[in-house]
Amino acid sequence: MELARIIVGLIAAVLLPYSIPALRTRTPLALSATVLYAGYALLPVIFSWVSVVVIPICAGSAWVLTRVALLDEDMQGAPRIFVSRRVLKFTLAPIGLAGLATGAAVALYAMPEMLDATRELILDDRVMILASGFLIATFIGGEVVTHMLRPFSAELRKAEADEMAPLKGAGTVIGWLERSLTYIFIVAGRAEAVAVVVAIKALARFPELQSNQKRFAEYFLIGTMTSIGISLLSAAVVRVVLGEGALG
Repeated sequence: MELARIIVGLIAAVLLPYSIPALRTRTPLALSATVLYAGYALLPVIFSWVSVVVIPICAGSAWVLTRVALLDEDMQGAPRIFVSRRVLKFTLAPIGLAGLATGAAVALYAMPEMLDATRELILDDRVMILASGFLIATFIGGEVVTHMLRPFSAELRKAEADEMAPLKGAGTVIGWLERSLTYIFIVAGRAEAVAVVVAIKALARFPELQSNQKRFAEYFLIGTMTSIGISLLSAAVVRVVLGEGALG
């Protein structure tokens, strides 16, 4: 289990800056994320020569991948999430303050227990493997889908040139949600629930599919099957590593 933790964790550590737009364009932040996550993966052997050698290699590999990604115009862009000042002021701020106050009270009341629980959570190999699988399926899988669709995207852009432009970054967020939900359902042993995810996405795209746009239908099917397939594979591997049946 410890070896699986290290392997899966290091894969996620190296590829995350390449796959997350917010990290890709900020080299110090990207390298920090890689080093921290690699250190988390290597926690059982953090004070050995292995971590001294492997962590710099991971950081160097992540840096190279971010440079390559910046030269690739087909990489996913960062989604724009618009939150009004009113929502920030009257919704998120009160919730945040209430959560902060609650957390502080709990910490003061049960500090030793919280420290022990946090330590066990961090050292738990199963938690590490589950988290790494989630990151790989959701974010790294997004770039796999993007590059799988590269040969078809140029033609589709031409066909949609005269139509209303879609929300910037909406497709990226939809893909993240699709793969993360699929991963969670499979890991939880509820493979049948993936049909709901596919149905919701198909329903949203029904007008385009109904309008007899063959190119769009083919593009949609390739992207959806690739995205779902990556999540299924990631979740199945994680379940096997954890000693469960591949699909529950």
